[in-house]
Amino acid sequence: MCMIGARVGNWFVEAELARGTQGVVYRARRYDDPQRQAAVKLFTAVRDTAALSRWPAELLPLQRLDHVNIVKIYESGFHGGLAFVATELIEGTDCAQRLESGRLPWREVLSVAVQAARALKHAHNRNVLHRDLKPGHFLLTPDGTLKILAFGIAKILPPPPSHTPAIGTGAYLPPETARGKPFTRRSDLYSLGGVLYTLLTGRPPFAGNSIVELMHKQCYTLPERPGMLVPDLPAELDELICTLLDKNPARRPASAAGVIEELERLRGKLERHGEKLAWPAKITPDTAEVAALPAARGAHGDGEAHEPEPRPLLKRPWVVIPLFLLSVAALVVPLVWPQKSAEELFAAAQPLLQSDNPDDWQAALEKYLEPLAQKYPEEYTREIAAVREKLQDRRELQQALADGAAADPRSEAERGYRLGLRFAQAGEFDAARRTWQAVVQAFAAVSAEHRWVELSRIGIVMLDRSARRPPRAASDRPSIEQALQHAQKLAAAGQYAEADAIVEALQRLTEYEPDLRKFVEETRPK
Repeated sequence: MCMIGARVGNWFVEAELARGTQGVVYRARRYDDPQRQAAVKLFTAVRDTAALSRWPAELLPLQRLDHVNIVKIYESGFHGGLAFVATELIEGTDCAQRLESGRLPWREVLSVAVQAARALKHAHNRNVLHRDLKPGHFLLTPDGTLKILAFGIAKILPPPPSHTPAIGTGAYLPPETARGKPFTRRSDLYSLGGVLYTLLTGRPPFAGNSIVELMHKQCYTLPERPGMLVPDLPAELDELICTLLDKNPARRPASAAGVIEELERLRGKLERHGEKLAWPAKITPDTAEVAALPAARGAHGDGEAHEPEPRPLLKRPWVVIPLFLLSVAALVVPLVWPQKSAEELFAAAQPLLQSDNPDDWQAALEKYLEPLAQKYPEEYTREIAAVREKLQDRRELQQALADGAAADPRSEAERGYRLGLRFAQAGEFDAARRTWQAVVQAFAAVSAEHRWVELSRIGIVMLDRSARRPPRAASDRPSIEQALQHAQKLAAAGQYAEADAIVEALQRLTEYEPDLRKFVEETRPK
């Protein structure tokens, strides 16, 4: 069906711009204002009568979105029985096309993150979720302004039941979607984290050859940290993206406003370290969050004299003078007040670092060690790095224990699958394979365990596909040699029980690594 020259709603179609799985996008001009252009999308693949019946009412909240980082919807309706939407026509390149030339610099991604978070905040405050964030929906204009496409369309015109989601789209679906849970604001933030990860690293956080494999990874696999792939990435930005990609929605930021606050905090840290950032300005205020402007001054029109308006509070001397003195004090006191030395700052952090609560370590880091690193960058670098590593290790341990406590396997098949998953995450691939094979063999004929059998099968296939590391030799594990040497010294001193305890522990740890187990057996004290 040729649409060139046709009238769709209040628009005359001029040229085809793009084709997608659900329809065709055209460039069009308004019939009563030829200078006004729009992008008109005709949803040729959508035939769901129920969805089409909701089209006019569902589009109203979307048409009320008015934000510089959201593509504006001008009009919606039907043409020839097909739904259409006319939106702002933007000259620019979407991020999927940009990625064809390689990953984006982290400073540019930071700008994208700020603008995307502002757009989500505007939409979420109006109870509108995007539901389909991906690089193809992030459009960058020549001046660097971000425009997000297709807000809310995924809910109004979902794909038909027989349609399998594209693998590219599945790379950004939150894990709760795969589990059948409702889509929330934090689900949008997960997808945002996936898009930012892709822009930074040049690849999605997860990849797979099928949507089933991809959603399995979304639910149960941790992505490689972007900081491992982008060496110059600021640690705070790396941490924020990993937080957005947390499997548990409760551990993600509570709102887009929270993401903006984190980004502003990151901006402050970077600029204090001398980083020059081109921070996106708010070109258009959020109309729902701006207070009503005061009425224009002038005559009242009733011919009567009125009392003059009271002087504004900030123009009264008794208010201005104290504020001025406080401002001067705030500038002068830090200059004349004695500064703590590096030794004093490090010593002040010690009581908090001796606590068993990681929150105290975080407080020590923020209150004492980070100021120490800024003022005295050459002092205590190793000690501060050790604190950061210790804090990260303890948080990972706490999260693993919390996840384990929350897990409640309802059957032996589920228990076996999760056990294999833990083996795989620890690099014990042979043990993971044997465990998953046992689940498949034992429960393949039990219909109630189909989910865990299928996941175990997928896990085995993924192990077969992945490039496995060669068996580790004893020379790769000097710590084992040192532990055995210590056991030999204990045995030589007559402390046989202590020596045997060390050997038994090493045997348990190398149970699934035959080469290392053999080395332990051959080297154990006689």
